[in-house]
Amino acid sequence: MGWIRGVRAEPWRVTMGAVGGLLVAIIVAGLIGFWQTQSIERVADEAFGYVELEDEGDDIRAAILDVRHYHRNLYFPAIDTGRLTREGMDDFGAAREQFYEEIDELGGVRPYDPNAPQPEDFRRWADEYYEDFGPFAQEATVTDEEAFDRASDLGLKRLAQMELAAEELDGLGEDLTDDSLQKVDRAATTSAVVLLGAIVGLLVAGVALAYAAVRVVNELRRLYAEQHETADKLAEASRQKTDFLADVSHELRTPLTVLRGNAQVGLALGAEGEQKQLLEEVVEESKRMSRMVEELLFLARSDSSPPSLEPETISIPPVMSELAGRAAVLARERGAVLEADLRAEGTLRADPGRLEQAVLILIDNAIKYGPPGGTVTLRSEVTHSGELRITVEDRGPGIPKEDLPRIFERFYRVDKARSRRMGGTGLGLPIAKTIVEAHGGHVTAESRPGKGTRMSVHLPMLEDPAKTAQPTPAQREAQKS
Repeated sequence: MGWIRGVRAEPWRVTMGAVGGLLVAIIVAGLIGFWQTQSIERVADEAFGYVELEDEGDDIRAAILDVRHYHRNLYFPAIDTGRLTREGMDDFGAAREQFYEEIDELGGVRPYDPNAPQPEDFRRWADEYYEDFGPFAQEATVTDEEAFDRASDLGLKRLAQMELAAEELDGLGEDLTDDSLQKVDRAATTSAVVLLGAIVGLLVAGVALAYAAVRVVNELRRLYAEQHETADKLAEASRQKTDFLADVSHELRTPLTVLRGNAQVGLALGAEGEQKQLLEEVVEESKRMSRMVEELLFLARSDSSPPSLEPETISIPPVMSELAGRAAVLARERGAVLEADLRAEGTLRADPGRLEQAVLILIDNAIKYGPPGGTVTLRSEVTHSGELRITVEDRGPGIPKEDLPRIFERFYRVDKARSRRMGGTGLGLPIAKTIVEAHGGHVTAESRPGKGTRMSVHLPMLEDPAKTAQPTPAQREAQKS
């Protein structure tokens, strides 16, 4: 994700600002919507309560009119005949029950203006009415016509008073209902305006986010193109460097050969003393330089394409035996001792010459960095995963932990002073690694300071034909029997 650091800060700031604004707008819109919903519900519930007050006031007024109607139905026949009809008495009783039921229902309405008639006022007035006129309405015969008239007149006045109170209550309910409905309308209008503003805010934030996203995408495209251009330039620079190294290495081979040849001629002509010593140094240095040039040329060519190999199917034991012989000669020339432990059996596909080159580089490295006259061990074995493992181990001072990951880098030398003294160039291990990887294998290194270093070459082996071959019909028959 390192390339993201190259993106200009402005598009990212715009994007984050747009995202933040969008989130804030969403939260604000949600809170406003919740608050407006609660407000509308509260106002609407209040309006419904006042509608109920209006209905109950109207119902009480209707009940009062019924009571007055049946009151008169009792009074006029009684004045004419002196007797109350049974039908009139029953109707008057039913109207009474209905009147009290309506008063009870009014008591169930939510509290309203305390200055308006209350349910307990209607109940008290009803009780007073029925206390005055009720006893006369329960007697079948009118015994005191004058008292009957007074009770009837007083009852009608009380009914008129209650009717006016019911009309007042009905009007109050209408006024309160109208006012509440206006509040509902205003709340709905306010909610619509606020939500519209929130929607506009969301749209603005969304547009800003889209704009920022387009800016970021364009910036990423630009960076992507720049990255490709930079990668192409780096690839071209690497190719030019490889070509340069190859050309320089190739051009140096001839003058170095001439230089070494002339020095050897000088020695052959019988140079003595200081002159002889100088010529010998020229020969040795030219050899070292020629070897370095060959190594550089090999690595330069391997950068552009895998190193050229001539692979063949080889049997491991004879190849390792021959390799151990050459390694023993090399160790003896350097004053060291080689111990061989060759256990690997089987076959592999490899270039014997290149494989020998890689292993001898490890042997040479172990001799250089091991103790003078020390022992170097060469082992070969087949691992549990079916790989050929060739191990070279020395008993030298080892490699520091911080240097171990870098020993296969070109020109990297742990002990630079000793490397120069021993003729090291820092290219041997990279060449060995390149050769092994060209064979489909890999190289590992382990080291313990003061205990020595172990380097291992891992190579894939060919499957044993005896294990993979299908049995012949005769063999299958023999197996069955």
